[in-house]
Amino acid sequence: MENKIKGGGIVKAAGIVSIGTLFSRITGLIRLQIIAYLFGYSPATDAFWLAFTLPNTLRALLAEGALSTAFIPVFSEWCSKKGEKEAWRLANNIFNLLFIFVSFIVIVGIISAPFYLPYFAVGFRKNPYQMNLTIYLTQLMWPFLIFISLAAIVMAILNCKGHFTYPAFAPVFFNICFIALAFLLASKFGIYSLAIGVVTGGILQLLIQIPSLRKIGFKYELILSLKNEGIIRIFQLLLPAVLGSITLQVSIIITRIFASTLPAGSISGLQYAMRLIQFPLGLFPIALSTVIFPKLSSLVAKGNEGEVKRMINIGIKLVFFLLIPSSVGMIMLRKQLISILFQHGAFSYQDTLITSGALFYYSLGLFAMGGVMILSRAFYSLQDVTTPFKISLATLGLNVILNFILIGPLKHMGLALATSLSMIFNMGVLGFFLRKKIGKIGGRSILTSFIKIVFISTIMGGGIYALSVFFAPGSSFLSQILYILLSLISGIGIVAGMSYLLKVEEFKFILSSLKKS
Repeated sequence: MENKIKGGGIVKAAGIVSIGTLFSRITGLIRLQIIAYLFGYSPATDAFWLAFTLPNTLRALLAEGALSTAFIPVFSEWCSKKGEKEAWRLANNIFNLLFIFVSFIVIVGIISAPFYLPYFAVGFRKNPYQMNLTIYLTQLMWPFLIFISLAAIVMAILNCKGHFTYPAFAPVFFNICFIALAFLLASKFGIYSLAIGVVTGGILQLLIQIPSLRKIGFKYELILSLKNEGIIRIFQLLLPAVLGSITLQVSIIITRIFASTLPAGSISGLQYAMRLIQFPLGLFPIALSTVIFPKLSSLVAKGNEGEVKRMINIGIKLVFFLLIPSSVGMIMLRKQLISILFQHGAFSYQDTLITSGALFYYSLGLFAMGGVMILSRAFYSLQDVTTPFKISLATLGLNVILNFILIGPLKHMGLALATSLSMIFNMGVLGFFLRKKIGKIGGRSILTSFIKIVFISTIMGGGIYALSVFFAPGSSFLSQILYILLSLISGIGIVAGMSYLLKVEEFKFILSSLKKS
C-alpha cells in the first residue's frame, strides 16, 4: 500500500482509541447492570432516565457532535497556517464562549424545569411524586452538560495534536466514578446517588485530560471575541453540523415510532441488536475516524491533496477489512452472543430470537456504517458540512420509505434492513460527491479490496458453520462460551491465512504497522 503518511502511527493511535472505546462500552454495560441491580425497574428509575434525557441529548448533539465537527478543521488550519500562538488564542476563545453559552443553557434548564418537564413526562402527570422527582433530578444533572462540553473541546484539541490516550479512556473514568458513587451513596441518597454520579463523572472526565492539555502547551487566557475570524468560521460550520446530527436523532425516533406498531418486544429487540452492532463500530471505524479526522484536517490545511486522497482510500479499505468479517461473524454467532449476554432472568429465548433477527439485518449494513464515518469526516475536514447534511436528509427520506415497504413482510427485521439499505445508499452517495469534489480516490482499488474481503469472509463463515456441525454448541453457558471462542480463533485464522494468500494490502499494512509500533 503506497503512502507517505505515517501509517503505523495511524494504526497505533486507532488501536489506542479502540481499546479505550472497548473499556468504555464494557464499563457502560456494567453501569446499566448496576442501576438495574440497585433500583430495578421502578418509578424512580424511570424518573432518572427521563431526567437525564435532555442534558445527555444536548451532549451528543452539540458538544461531542457538531461542535467537534466544526472546531477540528478550523483549529487544524490555524495550527498549520497561523502558528501555535494564534491557535491557542482560538482554543481559549472557543473554550470561554462555550462555557458561557452552555452555562446559560444550564441555568435556563434548571429554572424552567417545572414548566417544560410536564410536556416531556406526560405519563408522570398522574403521579405528583414521580413528576417532582423527575424535576429535582433534572435540575441536579443539568451542570453535567457544562463539564462534558468542555471535556469534548479538550478531547478535540488533544486529538488535533496527536494525543489520543487520555481522550480515549476519559469516558471509562466517567463510568467508574458513576458506578463507585452509586454503590457508596445509594443507601443514603437513593436514586439521587445516580444524579450525583453523573455530575461527578462529568467533572472527572474533564479533569483527567487537563494534564495532557497543559503538557502540549495550552495556557488558559480570558479571551472573548465573537468577531474573531476563527470563531466566525466555526459558527458557519456549526449550524449544518447540528442539523446533520438532528437528522440522525430523528431517524432513531422514526424507527421507534414504526416499531411501536409491532408486537411487544420489537423496540427492545432493535435496541439490544444495535447495542451489539455498536461494539465493532466502536472498536474499528469510530476509532479510525477519530484518528483520521484531525490528520485529514491538517493535510487539507497544508494543501496536500494527494495525501488526503490516499488517507481516505486507506481508511475506507481498513474499515471494510475489519467490519465485513465482523458482520459475518456476528451473523453466524448471533444467537449464542445474545443468549450469553442477555438471556437471563426476564429475558427469554423468544426475546433472543427477536433480537437475533434484528441483528442479522443490521449486520448487513455494518460495513456501510463504518464507511459513512470515514467519508463524512473527509467532507468535514474539507470544511464542507452542507453536503453530508443534504445527503443525510435524502437518506432519512429513503429510510422512511423503506420502513413502510419492509415492515409488512419482515416486521421489526424489516426496520433493521431499512436502516442497513439506507446506510449503503448514504455511503454510495457520499463517495460519489466526494469524488466530484476532490477527484479520484482509488475507487478501483477499493472495489478490488471489497471483493477480496467478501470472498474471504464467506470462506470464514463456512468455516464457522463447519465447526458448528462438528462441535454443536449446547444450551449450557460454558459450552456456548467455548463455541464462541473456538469460532473466533478459527475465524481470525481463516481471515489471516486467506488474506496472506490473496495478498490483501490492508492485512500487510496492519502487520507492518504493528511491527513498527
